[in-house]
Amino acid sequence: MSIEHIHVGKGTLAQLFKLPKDMIDYLWERIDVAKKKKINVKKELAGHVSHSYKLEDPQNLVIENLFNVVFNSVDNPKMFEFINMELKCIFIRISSKEFGLEPRLGDMWVNFQKKGEFQPIHDHSGTFSFVIWMDIPYHWKDEAKLPFAKSGCEKPPGGNFSFVTSDDTSRRVRDSIIQMSPEMNGYCCFFPSNLPHLVYPFYTSDKDRISISGNIICSQVHKEVKQPPFIVSNT
Repeated sequence: MSIEHIHVGKGTLAQLFKLPKDMIDYLWERIDVAKKKKINVKKELAGHVSHSYKLEDPQNLVIENLFNVVFNSVDNPKMFEFINMELKCIFIRISSKEFGLEPRLGDMWVNFQKKGEFQPIHDHSGTFSFVIWMDIPYHWKDEAKLPFAKSGCEKPPGGNFSFVTSDDTSRRVRDSIIQMSPEMNGYCCFFPSNLPHLVYPFYTSDKDRISISGNIICSQVHKEVKQPPFIVSNT
């Protein structure tokens, strides 16, 4: 599997990778269910989009598929080390004795974003978050060709996903842009939940931009009760 490392700001790592077809097929099935149930979660979200519906994962496949990639010391040592570093910070912050941290899926939802709609700068709850692009109906290159989009930007923002970070030496912030096109369908981006991000509006398609977002919570469990995937100790 090809994994792209995205270094965002100082000491923060996000990763980009494509999910297997069977996982994408499963997620489309869950989206169909969500469209029928229409459990609206817009009041809990920052997005200025037409529809955001709760997405359920009854087979618990999301955590399994994501952590097979990101928490893999052999094939993905950079993210493995980064996750352990983040967990160590949690351990220090709560000043607890030996314990394990078990990842569980928190909220997950599907967004249907129309032309001109956008996701403002926001972050998420939980420990880690992810976005999965299911259907990007436009190409960033076409967005950049629009007359009003012509500017001096090195990476034109129209229709793109972006992390927003400070350079730590001034008040300046900058975009870390991930360029959107149909080629990104099926890709997942995994990142720390408190990393600010946004989605710029698009204008060159009348189709919905469909994406999945979710949060992963690392809950404390006692070692003697359950052996979790993550183990953190005070040694």
